[in-house]
Amino acid sequence: MIFSIQTVATSRLAYYNYNDMPHLPTHKVLLKLAKSAARKIDLNTPSNLSKIDFEKIDENLTPNMRALRLTMSIADQLFSMGVAASDVVHSALAITNTYCKRPVHIDISYTLLTISQDRGINKEPLTMIRTVTTRTTNYQTIQSLQELAKMIRSRQITLSDAEKQLKKILESSTSYSRWMVYLSDGGIGAGISILYTGSIPIIVLSFLIGFLTSWILDKLDRIGVPSFFIQVIAAAGVTVIAAVLTNFINNYEALDIISYINPTLIAISGIVLLVAGMMIVGALQDAIDEYYLTATARILKVIMKTGGIVLGVTIGLYIAKKMNTNFATTPDGLALTSITYQYIGAAITAACFALGNHSRLTGIILSGVVGVAGYYCSIVFINNGMEAIPASGIAACAVGLSSTVISRIWRIPSVATISAGIIPLVPGITLYNGLMQVVQNSPGTALFDQGMGTLLRAFMIAITIAAGASFGNIIGRPMRRKLIKLHNKLPSLSNLPIRKQNKS
Repeated sequence: MIFSIQTVATSRLAYYNYNDMPHLPTHKVLLKLAKSAARKIDLNTPSNLSKIDFEKIDENLTPNMRALRLTMSIADQLFSMGVAASDVVHSALAITNTYCKRPVHIDISYTLLTISQDRGINKEPLTMIRTVTTRTTNYQTIQSLQELAKMIRSRQITLSDAEKQLKKILESSTSYSRWMVYLSDGGIGAGISILYTGSIPIIVLSFLIGFLTSWILDKLDRIGVPSFFIQVIAAAGVTVIAAVLTNFINNYEALDIISYINPTLIAISGIVLLVAGMMIVGALQDAIDEYYLTATARILKVIMKTGGIVLGVTIGLYIAKKMNTNFATTPDGLALTSITYQYIGAAITAACFALGNHSRLTGIILSGVVGVAGYYCSIVFINNGMEAIPASGIAACAVGLSSTVISRIWRIPSVATISAGIIPLVPGITLYNGLMQVVQNSPGTALFDQGMGTLLRAFMIAITIAAGASFGNIIGRPMRRKLIKLHNKLPSLSNLPIRKQNKS
């Protein structure tokens, strides 16, 4: 709050004569005058509020400054919802190139978004800095913001209308209820279990565990618990639930339905919601795009979150040991089920991921289709003798290419279908397995070395997936533009000649 004290300070000079205070330094005299002037205005009295000379900003903003503010708001929203740094910068520069006469520099450093403009020799440079806080990913909002950026880039909308449109998008953002998000996460747990089994009891229990895990994560996040401790608490809770289930199975083996339940798979269905598979892929994608500081910070976050899972599982296993219960918490000994069930599991996992991120119905269906297509590509190459690492990269490239092409046709953000499509490919469980092997075994042992190899394998798979998705997106953009031009050249139905029939 900025207000003027000049009038009051001048009137106060009648009460304070500087010659009468020779013993006080000049700065103390001025400080005393300022305090006296401030006491003259009572900010708690409504009648005195009109005396305050507030600093007015919005009414005096130049179009250039308004454009920078618009760019900052759109970039902040996109990056906070998980859009890649390169895509955010590309969209932001498209806005500034349209509305600003002088070039603008945009930089992203994980939680810091900076926009700077050199306005020439005779004017001071303008720099805006904003701290980016993580928001819940909403693919519908991302789609609306990206469409607005495209309209601005093609000069189809004025600055004033763009500001109004942005305000409308943010105020009328559509999202599903929390219970729908819980159900979608339960569907992810069920989809992962379908990759390993077709047993209905296990699938139902996996759905319930995923639902409960999502509810716990949301409640802990809403009360402000740090993400590391959220991972610890949730992982420990899932492990204890699996331990209780194992103890129940051991005591009631006579029941037929109990014999079909695998506690290890139940635990994995809950832990899969905690693993940072998508996050490590996003971090490596930023590294490929040469945003190294952002990539390094995200990789550190992956390590912390995965370390929280390992610590939580370790605590849960200790509690299980006190209950005289022992079971495996890694899917090393689990075999994949038939290929049909694997495709069903991949489709459910990808579609539920899109649903949990507030995608539209069209996006949910397309995400399931793209997820199956990507998983099919990886299976085909692996069955033909290719290793999992290059096979995952080729499948991710196919996902990126197809998602980029269809995103404009069905008006959905490509990041939605790309993220959902590579979900069945991400090495989250492999990363978790490697850390568990490293933590539970001493250095120098065979299992410890095996764990280090598993970690390296997960890292390489993540790199190839990130590279494949990025490359597919790059080669898909010119193809999409050519398809759009071809579509625009096609004659519409209204322009087709109509042959009139002669009346007889």
